[in-house]
Amino acid sequence: MKHIYYIALLLSLLLSACGGKEKTYVIGISQCMTDDDWRQAMIREVGIEASNYDNLKVIIKDADSNNDRQIEQIRELIRQKVDVLVISPLESAPLTAVAEEAYRAGIPTIITDRKVNTSQYTTFVGANNYELGVTAGKYAARYLPPNATILEIWGAKGSSPAQERHNGFRDALSERKDLTFVPVEGEWKQEIAAGHLRETTFDGPVDFVFAHNDVMAIAAREYFLSTDSAQGKRLPVIGMDAVAEAGLQAIADGRIDASFLYPTGGEQVVRTAMRLINGETVDPFIPLHSGIVDKEAARSLLLQTERLLNYQQRIETQRTRMDELLNRFLFLRSSVWVITLLMIGFISLSVYVFYINRKIRLANRELREINKKEEEQRRKLISLNAEIEEVTASKLQFFTNISHEVRTPLTLILGPLDKLIGLLHDSPYLPDLELVHKNAGRLLRVINQILDFRKVENKQEKLKIRETEIVSFTGEVKSYFNSMAKVRNIDYLFTADTKECRVWLDPDMIEKVIVNLLSNAFKFTPEGGRIAVKLSASEAWVTIVVEDNGSGIQPENIPYLFNRFYSENSRTGTGIGLHLVNEYIRMHNGRIDVESMPGKGSAFTFSLHRDKTQLKGEYITEIPVSPLAYDASCLDDSGQKELLAKEYPYTVLVVEDDDEVRTFLCQELTANFRCLTAANGKEALELLNSEEISLVLSDVMMPEMNGFELCKAVKTNLATSHIPLILLTALTDERQRMYGISGGADGYIQKPFRMDFVKLRIIRILEERKKLRETLLQKLQSSNLLMGEPEKVENMDDFFLRKFLIQIEQVYADPEYNIERLSDTLGLSRGHLHRKIKDLTGTSPVDFLRNYRLKKAAVLLKQRQYNVSEIAYQTGFSSSAYFAKCFKAAYNVTPTEYQGN
Repeated sequence: MKHIYYIALLLSLLLSACGGKEKTYVIGISQCMTDDDWRQAMIREVGIEASNYDNLKVIIKDADSNNDRQIEQIRELIRQKVDVLVISPLESAPLTAVAEEAYRAGIPTIITDRKVNTSQYTTFVGANNYELGVTAGKYAARYLPPNATILEIWGAKGSSPAQERHNGFRDALSERKDLTFVPVEGEWKQEIAAGHLRETTFDGPVDFVFAHNDVMAIAAREYFLSTDSAQGKRLPVIGMDAVAEAGLQAIADGRIDASFLYPTGGEQVVRTAMRLINGETVDPFIPLHSGIVDKEAARSLLLQTERLLNYQQRIETQRTRMDELLNRFLFLRSSVWVITLLMIGFISLSVYVFYINRKIRLANRELREINKKEEEQRRKLISLNAEIEEVTASKLQFFTNISHEVRTPLTLILGPLDKLIGLLHDSPYLPDLELVHKNAGRLLRVINQILDFRKVENKQEKLKIRETEIVSFTGEVKSYFNSMAKVRNIDYLFTADTKECRVWLDPDMIEKVIVNLLSNAFKFTPEGGRIAVKLSASEAWVTIVVEDNGSGIQPENIPYLFNRFYSENSRTGTGIGLHLVNEYIRMHNGRIDVESMPGKGSAFTFSLHRDKTQLKGEYITEIPVSPLAYDASCLDDSGQKELLAKEYPYTVLVVEDDDEVRTFLCQELTANFRCLTAANGKEALELLNSEEISLVLSDVMMPEMNGFELCKAVKTNLATSHIPLILLTALTDERQRMYGISGGADGYIQKPFRMDFVKLRIIRILEERKKLRETLLQKLQSSNLLMGEPEKVENMDDFFLRKFLIQIEQVYADPEYNIERLSDTLGLSRGHLHRKIKDLTGTSPVDFLRNYRLKKAAVLLKQRQYNVSEIAYQTGFSSSAYFAKCFKAAYNVTPTEYQGN
């Protein structure tokens, strides 16, 4: 049997060598139409280029200018599983979906000539139609007299070439405001363009004709020759495409003046398809170069085209003869080998097949039994794994939800504690308060670890890197534990072998890494022990070691230290901290190791790359470098204390559904502001409509209307859009914070928070608003601010002020005009208008209108063209006496004195 096997193997190799054929690749081309000269030229180019490849077959489908037919033809090519699909769409929008369907089917897709409204294709081969339009516009500009009329004959308006050629042509002539454009639809065809021209009525003579292709330009020339032969000959007519059978011939014999070469790209399409078949990478856009074609160039191109066609015919003839001879030779050679080998192999293979078939049947029976058992086990494992994942996710979500809930009561713990510790400097209860504060902070760190863990597990944590001086940074983090080391009499040292070392890292993550390692070291180091932080740097790495002489770790537990939820029996904790440390270092593409001996201590060592290029991935963002002051103890807080000691004439609305938090916030804010409260967003909106509110401080998670919804309602309402809003929340997800800020929130503060920070944030926002208001009022009353076109995108308040000022400018001279009419015009009640103008400008609408009239009067007084009474009536004052009184109050001089100076 072994000999039979070798004979069969030899026969199969010989057969494959003799009769094997090279794989044939298929390119499917969907043409929107083939009845025009340009596409006929493209098909010829495809055929010429395809003839250079022996193993290439080209299928061309003609949609005959029908979108539905082209869609069905493309789907037919997809079902045939062509190797490359080429689409020349009739119109962009209808063909977009089927182009995406082909791309998603895994077929390399080339879009040519016209574009589709998607980026889901492999590459686009074609000329830049927009640049063609620009070039045509520049060419036209040389022949256009003043106040010229341009006839533009469109292709199909739904196709991308027509739209882009139109846009480019118009943009090139955008500086000519004296031009008149007359559009006519030609749908790329000469007879349709001619028919529409006959139906069009022209108000005056046409000075220039721009057609989107040459055949429509020819139609235009013939039409104008038929209406006025003299004018028709002089009229400049240009087209596009410059195809040999149409445009080039028309230019050469003078039927059109010029055209712009729009290459068919047939040759480039086939070459690109072969590159894709060979697995090469191609650019998403392969441009085809163009240029202007005048009469001389057209004659040259026609001669070249005729020669190329002759050469191609000769090449095709020779190739056909060679193919015939080669096929005959291969057939005869294969026939001899096949007949001989089949005779030898038939008997041997028959015996072998019978024998091996019997063995295979027995083996298959056994394999089916084994596969059946393994499949059953696999299904059970999948089911169990899904159940485990679901239970684990539920547990983690439960702990995350609990963590969010705990942050709110922590606010009520840490806020009053900070206040009491600040007041009771000499109290005997101060140590107890500090102990409570320390453990509340510890609880907050544990909660933050859980939330950080969830972010890491859900792939939501991202690196925010910046260049950091790591020696001073590590020294600052080390100082967090100085007081603890002093109380427990621990020898606590920090050493570095360099004075300065700059590294790209995420400061927040690396701070958490060092704090976690130091926290563990202090937890397991006895009083009077030793803890050391050592930093060393080489050319490629910076290494930090946290070393202690504490209880140490059992050797068998070291491999599991960085696993999530693992906690050594002799150690207490959640098992999250070291897992987070490991994940943060891994995200920095660094490394971490641990060495420990029971009873002698442990050393955790982590290393980070100094080369920024080692930090790679989509989860990395770079933040601007800013000078960092790590030593917070050196900061001067006198300005902070001065701000917090004042009372401010502002009203703050606190929106919070938790009664205790709401009461606490209101009590604390009352020392500096007038304070109002609401239990949810719905109540807050009612207060905003009835009270003069300076700022809203709102929780996010509330019944009936949450903080995000309240923010949207405030910022999209013209009557309240000027009111600043700060969100308070226990939510820590960065996407939620970005959502709040994008919705118009002026601040976003996480719970738990320091009350002084909240106060300072409110003070700074309101004081900055006050400064902006004063500056704005000066500009409004000293110049025509907002009267010109805005240089940037306006928000709702900018738009309202512009509308307000335009209305004042239009009616200030009318003495009968009052604020009631102004509020009706602006669509606000008198009360809302008063509050909004007061908040935005610092003055009431009545005072603003009076000051505006006085400013106009002052200008007229200086011109000395009118007397005081005339100026009073021209600026909207009902009497010259009242005008003189108001002017005297504003300028400290009478109108007559002001005019005389």
